[in-house]
Amino acid sequence: MFRSRSSSDERALSPVVGAALLVAIVVVLGVIGGTMALGLTETTDPAPTAQLSLSGTPGACQYSLRHGGGDTLEGDRIEVRGVADPGVLGGRELTTGESARVNPEREKLRVVWRKPGSDTSYVVARFRVENPDAKEASWACAAGTLYTGEGGRVKVVAPDGAVVELSATTDLAALGPADTDLTGDGRADVPYVSAGGSLRLTNDTNGTTTVASGGDIPGTIETSKTRLGVGRWNGSAASVFFVNENHDTLYRVRPGDSPVEVATPGNGVQAVSGVGDVDGDGTDELVFADASQQLRYLEPDGTTNNLDGGQTGSNTGIGAGALADFDDDGVASVVAVDGSNDVKVTGAPTADGGEGTTVVTAADAAKAPVTAADVDDDDDPEIVYVGLDAGKVKYVDDVRGANSVAVLRDEDGNAVGASDELGVV
Repeated sequence: MFRSRSSSDERALSPVVGAALLVAIVVVLGVIGGTMALGLTETTDPAPTAQLSLSGTPGACQYSLRHGGGDTLEGDRIEVRGVADPGVLGGRELTTGESARVNPEREKLRVVWRKPGSDTSYVVARFRVENPDAKEASWACAAGTLYTGEGGRVKVVAPDGAVVELSATTDLAALGPADTDLTGDGRADVPYVSAGGSLRLTNDTNGTTTVASGGDIPGTIETSKTRLGVGRWNGSAASVFFVNENHDTLYRVRPGDSPVEVATPGNGVQAVSGVGDVDGDGTDELVFADASQQLRYLEPDGTTNNLDGGQTGSNTGIGAGALADFDDDGVASVVAVDGSNDVKVTGAPTADGGEGTTVVTAADAAKAPVTAADVDDDDDPEIVYVGLDAGKVKYVDDVRGANSVAVLRDEDGNAVGASDELGVV
């Protein structure tokens, strides 16, 4: 009886097990089929392998990242960390035999591949470069053209890091931006005031053109603690804007014409920043520093208003700087240095359509004219200024973001020097 019952139970289990296995197989096949039908299978590109090399003169600024063999690197997935422009390969492919110029700003560089659609990354290559100055945590080499003064001459820092002094200037006392061809020869002109009080233009041909002198206006042209502006405002042709020594009148002039009185603000005028829409009303204003070094803007109807937190510092020079639109929204701000040697981005009050003020306390800047320029070749403007430490030119990167500070270097890796009176334009 026992054996018979046992034999019957064993025969009863076989269909049950078989049915269970059949159900499991059907479920597995269903899952696989559903996954394939819904496109949920994941296929990702493996991380590339490439033989990369970094070449250049130690401490200098000419570094080249070269592809020596292996997989093609898709630039939009590559980030070169430790250089001025981490996305230097964006929009291109780097294949065997090709290279890209990189501008180091850290001792350690990493070439990182990012896995598409995730936060996963893979280091393709690592490099170490010599820090030109161990005391500086960060540096980069010039990529945009800058003009400054040193030794009484205009000094040009070219995009390749080469520094050239214009021989035509020997007694530079004040400087303005070189962003307009005022003489019609196809070259941007640098406006400057000589120690004798003459307003002149020069460029890389080393010729000079005098456009105004003390005898052309009542009194003389201001030669110290000032800045020149350039632009078109309120219907004028491209002109140089300057102030007189009494700090009561603002003038404009262009080659071949006599100076024209623009305004006599009740609070005076000492330096000119430039032209731009700082209050978001769709009309350009003329921005200047008054006799108390407060940044103000002049409307076409003659009214003036203060910029938010626009008090600038003054010592050997004046901390009034250039206009820039850092977020591409059509509203300009003014870069400046305040009385505490902090760099700031100041605009009209937000209530008036402006962008208010951002202060960068780590800058430690001389009270001299500052500017905005893309000096590290990352397609965004930086704030460029003269530092307090031995007149080194420095810049603030990622403005209104991380606000990181770096030293600007020439083609040989040396820190670029500048006058703490004339500043940079």
